[in-house]
Amino acid sequence: MNKDEILKISQQENKGKLDERELAVFGKASRVGMLVGGLLCVALILVSEFVLNMPELALVGWMVYFAMQGSSNIVLFKYLKTPSKLIYGIIEIAFAVVFAVAIVFKAVA
Repeated sequence: MNKDEILKISQQENKGKLDERELAVFGKASRVGMLVGGLLCVALILVSEFVLNMPELALVGWMVYFAMQGSSNIVLFKYLKTPSKLIYGIIEIAFAVVFAVAIVFKAVA
């Protein structure tokens, strides 16, 4: 077999799967997306506190952000088996739960 035949067979075997470059780009896009989400949470805090006078609105943003970040770290742990990812994931999910509880208490009060 020449290299063109090997390449063709490899492409057929890997059809529909991401290659190394696509995986790297996907990872970078995910990190940038989480950064933008975090910055939006900060903006939401400022707007909810100083413009709208609704501090509970900021709690919702942080709850969603920590839930996304925590679940991302848990998935990373599942596939990479890095213990720190599991620890960070559990802590971040716990923060999301705390924010959810705070929202409920704010709504009831």
